[in-house]
Amino acid sequence: MNTQPYRVLSAPLMVQTDVKRSKFLAYVAPTQGIEAAKAFIQQIKLKHPDASHNCSAFVAGRPENTVDIGYSDDGEPSGCAGRPMLNVLQGSGVGEITVVVTRYFGGTKLGTGGMARAYGAAVSAVLAEIETKEKSVSCELAFSCDYQWTTQVEMLVNQFDVIIVSANYHEGIDYTIEIDVRQREEFAALIHQRTNGQVSIDLT
Repeated sequence: MNTQPYRVLSAPLMVQTDVKRSKFLAYVAPTQGIEAAKAFIQQIKLKHPDASHNCSAFVAGRPENTVDIGYSDDGEPSGCAGRPMLNVLQGSGVGEITVVVTRYFGGTKLGTGGMARAYGAAVSAVLAEIETKEKSVSCELAFSCDYQWTTQVEMLVNQFDVIIVSANYHEGIDYTIEIDVRQREEFAALIHQRTNGQVSIDLT
């Protein structure tokens, strides 16, 4: 498992390019997972039902992921739209990203080579304008503690910027937390230390 953080989009964006009177509207959005990518593609298709083509490409996971990827030529000659678009996405270093290029035909044929260049250039144009942010890889940890250790747990939660997924109260407290996977061993060691060995987290 790759535990290193990676770049994702901060917000959706659209940039238009024109090639020989054909308009290329490149829409890009952050999409976590294949279903989110497909939903965004459908959203743009519904937005432009009168377009000549709505070609698409996505990298649904980490930037280097070669499994959760896909593309569509949407009626353009095979290999002249979706594949060049995907190539640009894969070279961007950005993950969880989907792009749809909506084309309105301008009356002049571009040829297969010109078409591939136009779609690739449309994606490059929108990627040149995006803002990204770092996304860390997180995991869930579960542990239980007595009420006397609540203060120590809360201090560590704040120190590590942990998200408490759930806290179930009974004779003690059962916690489930979400934490940056790179910090889990340090967190587990500190909570064991600060509770005098009363709280242990199984990292296996």
